[in-house]
Amino acid sequence: MLDLRSFVIGIVIMLKKYTCVDITIYSEYNEEDFKNGIMLLPLLGLVIGFFAYLISLLKFFYDDFFVSILIITYYIIITKTTNFKDTYKTLNYIIKPKNQSEQISGIIGIIILCLIYFTIIRLVPITSLIIMPVVGYSGLIILSTVFKRNKEGTTIMKYCSKYHKIVAFSISFILASLFNYKLVIPLSITYMVSGAIVSIIDKKIKLLPSSIEGFIIEIIQVIFLIITYLIKI
Repeated sequence: MLDLRSFVIGIVIMLKKYTCVDITIYSEYNEEDFKNGIMLLPLLGLVIGFFAYLISLLKFFYDDFFVSILIITYYIIITKTTNFKDTYKTLNYIIKPKNQSEQISGIIGIIILCLIYFTIIRLVPITSLIIMPVVGYSGLIILSTVFKRNKEGTTIMKYCSKYHKIVAFSISFILASLFNYKLVIPLSITYMVSGAIVSIIDKKIKLLPSSIEGFIIEIIQVIFLIITYLIKI
């Protein structure tokens, strides 16, 4: 039987984890609530992407560069830089610095990430901005099976079951079809390319840090935007 209360608590947990929306949970929650929240992560991505889409409509009145800055600023604020921080930590973990004060790989990675967002956002169809976060969160769930390493250090991937993957896969393709059916092509390619990249990372990293999840989300989103631009959707 569908436990609506558990799903509500689950999505609140995900809101607190991935956005700046801080809703107090007055009741105890358990592992099942957390798993149900993971199931709804693609829909959380939809909400984030929808507001990015609304901001992108300002392109009809203002310069593309200015609107791109607004979208990036919105994205950074709404996600409270959670995924950016994870990306920074993961890059420093993969490309190990000579000493603890030398974090140049993470800094360069974040700068490149922001530059890609700034450049690509104004070149792709505005409907792709709705799907972008959906692809990011869905991809995290779907690609969790690619990792053969122990995932106990992660917070999301270790709970992902085949049902989570089926739901994430279905939601991402259904939404892409609804908003812009042409986006199904870059979506499919994105999952394949991301799977190959994750497989390489899996071989390189002996122990998966919890920050790998935010890193995967950002990489998948960037790949999706780049492929969408390259195949001229």
